Amino acid sequence: MAKTKLLYSLLATVLPFVAAQRQTLTVAADGGNQSSSLLYGTLYEDIYHSGDGGLYAELIRNRAFQGSSQSGQASLTRTTDYWHAIGDVTLAVEQSRPALSDYLTYDLRMDIPAGTTGQVGFYNDGFWGFDVDASKDYAASFSVKGAYTGDVTVGFNDVSGTAISSTTIQVTSTDGTWTSIGPVIFQPSSTASNPNNTFSYSFDGAQLAGSSLQFNLLSVFKKTYNDRVNGVREDLAASYDGLKSTWVRLPGGNNMQGLSIGNEWHWDHAYGDLKNRAGHIGTWGDYQTNGFGVLEMMQWATDANQAIVLGLFAGLHIGGAKVSEANLGGYVDSTMNYLEFLKGDSSTTWGAVRASLGFETPFTIDYIEIGNEDYLGGGTDSYYSYRFAAFWDRIRAKYPDIALISSIFPPPVPGPNTWVDLHMYENQNSFAALYDRFDNANRSLPIIVGEYACIFEFGNGYPEIGAQTMGMALAEGIMLLGAERNSDIVKGTAYGALIKEYNEAPDTVAVIKHTANEILHSTSYYIQQVFSQYKGKETVAVTTEYGLGIDPLYWSATRTGSTRYLKLINYYGTGSVVDVVFEGDHASVATIITLTTPECSSTNKLPALGGESTSILESTIIEVSGAFTVTFTNPCEAKVLIA
Repeated sequence: MAKTKLLYSLLATVLPFVAAQRQTLTVAADGGNQSSSLLYGTLYEDIYHSGDGGLYAELIRNRAFQGSSQSGQASLTRTTDYWHAIGDVTLAVEQSRPALSDYLTYDLRMDIPAGTTGQVGFYNDGFWGFDVDASKDYAASFSVKGAYTGDVTVGFNDVSGTAISSTTIQVTSTDGTWTSIGPVIFQPSSTASNPNNTFSYSFDGAQLAGSSLQFNLLSVFKKTYNDRVNGVREDLAASYDGLKSTWVRLPGGNNMQGLSIGNEWHWDHAYGDLKNRAGHIGTWGDYQTNGFGVLEMMQWATDANQAIVLGLFAGLHIGGAKVSEANLGGYVDSTMNYLEFLKGDSSTTWGAVRASLGFETPFTIDYIEIGNEDYLGGGTDSYYSYRFAAFWDRIRAKYPDIALISSIFPPPVPGPNTWVDLHMYENQNSFAALYDRFDNANRSLPIIVGEYACIFEFGNGYPEIGAQTMGMALAEGIMLLGAERNSDIVKGTAYGALIKEYNEAPDTVAVIKHTANEILHSTSYYIQQVFSQYKGKETVAVTTEYGLGIDPLYWSATRTGSTRYLKLINYYGTGSVVDVVFEGDHASVATIITLTTPECSSTNKLPALGGESTSILESTIIEVSGAFTVTFTNPCEAKVLIA
């Protein structure tokens, strides 16, 4: 049988489709291993505007002049990017005194020439436009410095400058002092048909003629998920909920590490009043506001009922710079403060700080990863010799029950409750070969696949593909079946990346892509949704005359109580038929869930570009002569049989 399996595997790499042999699968009634409570999860990091301009619900781009993108790299250069003048005014970024805060020291200066009449001001492009929805509330706020008493008209306009909807705010401000305006809640009077819109601030030019005003922290939020202040985008959060994920790894990822010393993500620069957040030189091409900070991430994860795998910077930067052993102690001290901030009660120093910000109840953090991909950039030796142990020793001493995860295999400090993180970015053929990857793994070393994605079609290499085909998603699914069958040691899998802005990253994959007003659920989204929704608490054995499995069919079975879930993938198989026998007590009528697309090459698109090709169908199937006969009508399909 091993030769037969090898033959079919070789054929699958040469031919696009494989003729299947009909086979019988026998699903045991019990006797398996306890499954991980995590299993299906995601990686969140701010990559390609998945945070600013994505999950974070702020709509104004470059709201506080914290930095910019220069030649595709994040920069401290302050610009008026995404801001434009209305009327004969001049806009410039300057460091006026007093600054809004010690952290937001640059502001937007508007000079109004003498003799000006009519409306003047400025408008913002947003993140590739604005979604204008008359059914939702919006909140506008800003800070202003300079002598002005009068109205400011704020609102949405289409790209031709035609007003869609506006509201008027009364302002009284003085020279030399910053005045905070809002938030003012308003609801647009009409809905825009597309996102090609701007947001404007308009003043009486005659009243301001010959003077200037300064502005900072100009902000507009649409109604957020669970109505959280400074929260997340409602539709993207709902999409995440639909994924049925059980855990999230955050805040990254390469973005957490930073490109160089001093540019790593600092937790203590990412909480509290927005005017006290300087921002962060992001790894992925743009400056980041840190508006979606520590507490916002934790609140979102809590609202979404996600277990948290907390990533910690461990002294290695993307460019290869390493914090020396002599200097690492300060980073470890900061990490311990960070954990107290998240987990400590209000009697602790940092727990009291968190409680003072409205978060009285500590967060549950049961899993921590020390570093990220520390085998890159020449980081292996220092990770083994001092970096991992420095964090491991301090955290283990104070929090002995937390699982500590190494980013390198094997862990530098092995032992109970120490795990390892594996990352998988492969082509389609490689993923399809991972079905038995974990079958013979060390059962004493728990694993998470902390990042995975099929980024190339078939056996191809660069450039990456922009949208996963159904075939690519099923290849990922084959790996997931192998992980689920071994979930006694494979504690979780996390797709990376979770979210990307479609206009920013049309040529790389993500679970979810978005524009200002639309969301794209990839084929991979639906594989994870179906697999996560229909899973049991224990694995159960599946036997067949062909042994472990044979192309084009792959499977995994779990159970909760008397209910069993048999997952099946037909991977480029023609005429695939499976007879399923459930041992022990079971119903004679089973439910079958089918995830399918018209072709193996089918992809999902934004609604405006054609929409989704995936379909999820639910039907019933009747047992005949002791077996349920499952027939695959398409060569690329996933099914779940529930009995």
